[in-house]
Amino acid sequence: AWSMWCEENGEGFIDPVLKRTSSSKTEIIRCMNIGLLCIQEDAASRPAMSTVVLMLGNNSLDLPLPKQPAFVQGNGAVESCQTLSCGVESATFNSAR
Repeated sequence: AWSMWCEENGEGFIDPVLKRTSSSKTEIIRCMNIGLLCIQEDAASRPAMSTVVLMLGNNSLDLPLPKQPAFVQGNGAVESCQTLSCGVESATFNSAR
């Protein structure tokens, strides 16, 4: 999920069934953003559950960009925070990918 997020290809993480049946890929990407915020390495950087509920219920609320999680699973190995970097500057992805 993190690698796809960094490549601004969050849609690549969406299950094909959801892609066909969901009316809002933007909403799914938003949920991905919230999920990544919830797994931040620093607990102080994670949103409180009340904030998560607010984020899920209010699509007009701007979301902060997540930082790389503490560990990223890739190719069967666990990579540390320093291994991958992400240049995402906006949480809005082009849905035409």
